[in-house]
Amino acid sequence: MKQIHKKYIKIIISFSFLMALITSCSKPKNKPLPANSSNPKEFADSSQFMSQRHWHEKTYSNLNFTTEQQWDNLNNISNKPITHKKGKVHPNYRTFGWHIYSNGSSYKTYNFSMLWGVSYFSYTVEPKTGNYQNIHQWKTTSLIDSAKTKGCKVFLSVSNFGNKNNAIFLNNPKAQNTLINNLIELLTLRNADGINIDFEGVAKKDRNNFTQSIIQISKKLKEKNPNFMVSLCLYAVDWNDVFDIPAINSHIDFYTLMGYDYYGSFSKTTGPVTPFKYSKKFGNGLEASVNYYKNKGVPLNKLIAGLPYYGAEWYTKNSEMGAKVTKFKSHPRYNTIRDIYIDSLQIPIKFDPKSASSYMVIKDHNDEYRQLFFEDVQSLSMKYDWIKSNKIGGVGIWALGYDNGYSQLWDLLAEKFSKE
Repeated sequence: MKQIHKKYIKIIISFSFLMALITSCSKPKNKPLPANSSNPKEFADSSQFMSQRHWHEKTYSNLNFTTEQQWDNLNNISNKPITHKKGKVHPNYRTFGWHIYSNGSSYKTYNFSMLWGVSYFSYTVEPKTGNYQNIHQWKTTSLIDSAKTKGCKVFLSVSNFGNKNNAIFLNNPKAQNTLINNLIELLTLRNADGINIDFEGVAKKDRNNFTQSIIQISKKLKEKNPNFMVSLCLYAVDWNDVFDIPAINSHIDFYTLMGYDYYGSFSKTTGPVTPFKYSKKFGNGLEASVNYYKNKGVPLNKLIAGLPYYGAEWYTKNSEMGAKVTKFKSHPRYNTIRDIYIDSLQIPIKFDPKSASSYMVIKDHNDEYRQLFFEDVQSLSMKYDWIKSNKIGGVGIWALGYDNGYSQLWDLLAEKFSKE
């Protein structure tokens, strides 16, 4: 086995620090049946469910860093120049990505020519007032200027997690008005193009309030500036039936499907973060989610299918794909998978054609194993082709910067969605 380079040691140290942070976070209580999965058999204990987005917020929100450089140092973000495949996004497609504040200045290596839009994540709602708990570097980041120079639209994500937080906010008109006024001010400040609403864990009883809140936000923003765009994150499956598509569709410019977290920290067996087609082993996947919303009334040309640039890794007792989980390990980013598992440890990559997912089986100590499922050029290529052949509006990336240091996924985006 190749000796691990010093930069990999830095990555491992940082990764260990993050895992310590995760462990220290208190587990959410009284969470509803997960809305972001089409595999209900996976959730005997629904209190364990947490989307990767929510996981990220629990992990990083208490750090309160004030500069992008601090995030760069924490996450070993390198902005060495990368040569991108030339191209400009085709006007028929919306290529959309989320830049998370914890990815610091990784945007300096983004190929903005291949992005139709980017959303800064995020304005975290304070449920009782509607003010933000944090907007991180929204007011100062050069991301926005860099994107606009290349003709890439800029959005501000608005996030609220958990049924309790959503119930508090959605039953408080004053807080909603405060949020709207703040959003108008923040969008105007940076000459941004709109917002991306990400409210996760809305309870069924709050469905009507959720619907009216979306409509009110859209109306008020567009009254202020008719060019403001309002987009909405959809769960892989709307288990609590909280998305009233016929009521909100005329107020939504586009939808972003969170096409991931089908398997994760909550899973009892290993499986793909984003299965493609239905299988007995892994259940429904991306295809079923898109059809679900199509049947609910979402126009496919308004739908952006989000895909993950991260994986899911578990400890298991045997090497069989879909083995019973003994313990969840982590959500490694694409560049961590490349740095450590592929380039350094040289773990062979396996591929499951049915789910269109890449995975690894790693022999661990004491006759135990680890299984890691993730997306790469091979798996994403199949899903991109399907998105195009079904005339779906575009593709989303959660999250930009998770491939920092590598050009392969950018080059694939250019190959599949460029007009050149």
